[in-house]
Amino acid sequence: MNITPQVDPEFKALMPPLTQEEYQQLEQNILAKRKCHDAIVLWDNTIVDGFNRFCICVEHGIEFEVKEMNFVSRDDAKVWIIENQLGRRNLNAAQRIELALCKEEVLRTKAKENLSKGGGDRKSPSPKRTTLSGEPIDVQKALAKEAAVGNGTVQRYMQIKESGKPQLLEQVQNGELKIGTAHRLLMPEIEKQLDQMDIMYANMQAQLPLEDEEHNRNIIQQLEKLAEQIRRLL
Repeated sequence: MNITPQVDPEFKALMPPLTQEEYQQLEQNILAKRKCHDAIVLWDNTIVDGFNRFCICVEHGIEFEVKEMNFVSRDDAKVWIIENQLGRRNLNAAQRIELALCKEEVLRTKAKENLSKGGGDRKSPSPKRTTLSGEPIDVQKALAKEAAVGNGTVQRYMQIKESGKPQLLEQVQNGELKIGTAHRLLMPEIEKQLDQMDIMYANMQAQLPLEDEEHNRNIIQQLEKLAEQIRRLL
């Protein structure tokens, strides 16, 4: 070949890695025919699909075809990579959610850039009610639809992701644990957070000034409403 496809680390990170068994099977298929059946897809001479096929072909000296794609920007290329992965790969639920999160972030960044180019002084829309993860409810539903999972699965995955337990998250992402199983392992930690919240709530009530009963009543009502919302989310 006259060209050497380049590997972009950011693009590669959007492609969930094959398991060892999947990689070996792909390698055997290519070696058996001494041919790469699918072309390596490039944008600006950079791989956007076919990284594993490319590596296998280079390692074993097998020729391969390339197909050029045209994108307006890197963001458009990223969205295509994500949608291509979601449509073609046998991914677990955690990997699909991560891809949906990446796509949402790319689109959000692109929207901000477009708004800035078009004049960023327009009135911002009213904020949406948010979940524990800080994501708007409608965004979370969109993520669930994109990842082809239930809304509750996205919520549980986000709690795992935000739990500060990287080993548990890694086990979910590589398929060792299902999201539901990992979330059940978090339940004692969630219950501990609820207990801490109740203590904090009681301390806040105890520190209210005694002389303003009406003001205290309003604050307590707001605290009770907030506490109930947090309990439901947890």
